[in-house]
Amino acid sequence: MRRTFRPVPLAPGFLPASVLLLCLCLSLRAGAAPATNARPFRVGPPAAWVKPLPIPPDPGPTPEGEEETSVSRLLIEEQVRVSGRSREHYLHSAQKVLSPQGIDRVTDIQFRFDPTYQKLTVHGIWRIRDGRREDVFQPAEARVIQQETELQNRLYNGALSVVPFLRDVRVGDTVEVAYSFEGANPVFGGRFSDVVGVGHPYPVVHFAYRLLWPEGRGRTLFIRDFAAPGLSRSESMLNGEREIILERHHVPAVRHEDDVPGWQPVYPWIQFSEYKDWNDVARWASTLFQVPARSKAVAQEVRRLSKEPTPEARFLAALRFVQDEVRYLGIEMGPNSHQPHPPDEVLQRRFGDCKDKSLLLVSLLKGLGIDAQPALVSTDLSQLLDGLRPTATAFNHAIVHATVAGRELWVDPTATLERGGLDSYAPPSFGRALLVAPGTTALSVIPTPTLTEPSFFVDETYVAMDRDGAATLDVVTTRTGESANAMRRALAGTSLSEVSRFYFNFYAKTDANISIAKPMSVDDDTVNNVLVTQEHYRIEDFWTSDGRREFRAHGLRQSLAVPNYSHRAFPLAVEHPVFARHRITLRAGELPPVRTEYEVVDGPAFRFVADTRARGQTLLLDYTYRSTADSVPPERIAEHVKAVRATEDQRGYAIQLRRRAARRQGSSAPSGEAGALLLGVVATCLGLWFVIAQGGPVGLWRKGRAWGRRRAFARKFDADHRGDSAGAAIPITSAQELLSTLDRLRCACGATGEAPRESLRHEAVVLGERHLTLVQWRCPACARARRAYFEDKGSRAA
Repeated sequence: MRRTFRPVPLAPGFLPASVLLLCLCLSLRAGAAPATNARPFRVGPPAAWVKPLPIPPDPGPTPEGEEETSVSRLLIEEQVRVSGRSREHYLHSAQKVLSPQGIDRVTDIQFRFDPTYQKLTVHGIWRIRDGRREDVFQPAEARVIQQETELQNRLYNGALSVVPFLRDVRVGDTVEVAYSFEGANPVFGGRFSDVVGVGHPYPVVHFAYRLLWPEGRGRTLFIRDFAAPGLSRSESMLNGEREIILERHHVPAVRHEDDVPGWQPVYPWIQFSEYKDWNDVARWASTLFQVPARSKAVAQEVRRLSKEPTPEARFLAALRFVQDEVRYLGIEMGPNSHQPHPPDEVLQRRFGDCKDKSLLLVSLLKGLGIDAQPALVSTDLSQLLDGLRPTATAFNHAIVHATVAGRELWVDPTATLERGGLDSYAPPSFGRALLVAPGTTALSVIPTPTLTEPSFFVDETYVAMDRDGAATLDVVTTRTGESANAMRRALAGTSLSEVSRFYFNFYAKTDANISIAKPMSVDDDTVNNVLVTQEHYRIEDFWTSDGRREFRAHGLRQSLAVPNYSHRAFPLAVEHPVFARHRITLRAGELPPVRTEYEVVDGPAFRFVADTRARGQTLLLDYTYRSTADSVPPERIAEHVKAVRATEDQRGYAIQLRRRAARRQGSSAPSGEAGALLLGVVATCLGLWFVIAQGGPVGLWRKGRAWGRRRAFARKFDADHRGDSAGAAIPITSAQELLSTLDRLRCACGATGEAPRESLRHEAVVLGERHLTLVQWRCPACARARRAYFEDKGSRAA
């Protein structure tokens, strides 16, 4: 199912220009159609009902901090006319080039349409230079490509793109584009719905949306405003049509933030819908997801599955057949964007998309006497659906709801290699669903799974009985539930030797002299859905020369990351539910005194526990993380960051062995024995006074130990925040400045110095209009992996 609900993105994302260029090159090579007289688009003026708006003048400099550096968006205009079962859609825009980088953005033009039901008319592309307006669109030079934008998701929709190649665009030019689509997807039966974004990640001088609605249409048009301040709305009658105009001037940019939940609207938008309620949508979907009379192929499969002894076994056999033996691949031309293919056809082809597999599974389950219905969900919107006007375009995925032996189940037929019984089956995390049945009147709530024990458990055991000898490390990682399913899928697509190599190199970042003692093994209990991996290593030079060793709970690092933006306007998404544990056991020939500690950190969305204890020569470090919410509201972000920071000292432990006994050297007593004795008495008194002031020996020991731990871990996290993330990228203006800055960056080991130039790895990163360079290298002093982000403020060559 292709997503057709199109608010301006609820969480902003950026596609690097290099990726777009690669897709374009591949498409031109594999799917380019010659530009002949039979081209699938026409060139001509807009229809008579269209009223193009004039381009507003360039407003000039914007307030400090809001200035645009590459492109000034002067006009974004849409006009829509609804007529019968069809519609006409006119789009008009104008952008002024402010810098050389802006030329790429302004000239990257594609007219994308579905030829099965849409007709494209290009009205023109004009270059405005020094007040002169010239049409620079050359139809003969345009290329028509079939660029499958969802190819990575194994979805094929047959859409075409007309790609014009503009000549001679310079800084200071304004590029104006106008084109129209005619037609509507027949799968919606003439029902109209639309979402209009009235905010963007960049400022716009003038935004306008105009809708012409037939007065005698007979169905109500519902309009809902989602946080669109400064939007003017006017309505009037024009030649028997209702004219609705939405306008907004000097639209400010909406700034990007990381990890915004999908259900949180980021950009303001307006929703139009002709559907009265959710029952209206459910009845529409029921006409598409009809279970046909049982075909020979379906009947044969039902007979095979019915040999299972219990309803639960029959359900699981049908589910796993559809999940694992019918591969995921969608052919979504025209109406099949939402209408599934017949189950017997899917069985014959042995492939289908989410809606194909859902209808096939429902057909098999009904044949087995199990009550089941398809259900429509959104992979992004979740509880945001509660506030929407009902519409058929709100959903982009299909799953199945079934009742087996009195147990209500939500299952995803596209999820592969799921194992375990129904008692441990966790519903997918889509939040809301619309059951495809004529009697459905409201959205259903998909329950959130509850984790009573860790689904991810890393158990590391170090044995270092000889201070000067090698140590061993055994790692047992236990995964259950969805974590086991995910690892099973990874192992199905990657060899065990490659997975072992990846894990081995992870530990090699800390211990350069590490080797594999025994091959990695996997124990997969599919009945209980428990997957266990075991790793065995030998580590030379386990202790440093002065007897130190640090341990870290790296298994919890991903869940306890600080957001890039801590001063936020939007909530922070937190993966939920998550229950993870990391235990470290050290058996050593000698250990310093270890005090039992139990530390708890409660944040707005998680609880972290650190348990430290020792028995004889065994040290036990036990860490657990458990999410308590799926998001953090903006007003509690500071509290969340503080809680995450508070766990940093607790997520690791530093051991300092006793120093070796110094050699005794025979010597005569110094000549000034009396003075030395007096000095010793004074020093002893001062030492006793200092100990008492610090709360006695126990208090002094605790403070010293806490200081040592904070210092050890602060050096890891606070060595140099500059360049650690894209949000803290280091500004540079030349390649030479980049290299000189690298030499000054301090490593966690405390060292600075020139990194070997042959070891530097550069990667270009484009975030919106920001051009970054990610540099990776190894510290010449400690061989740690280093990385830093740099932002190009001058030449792109940097």
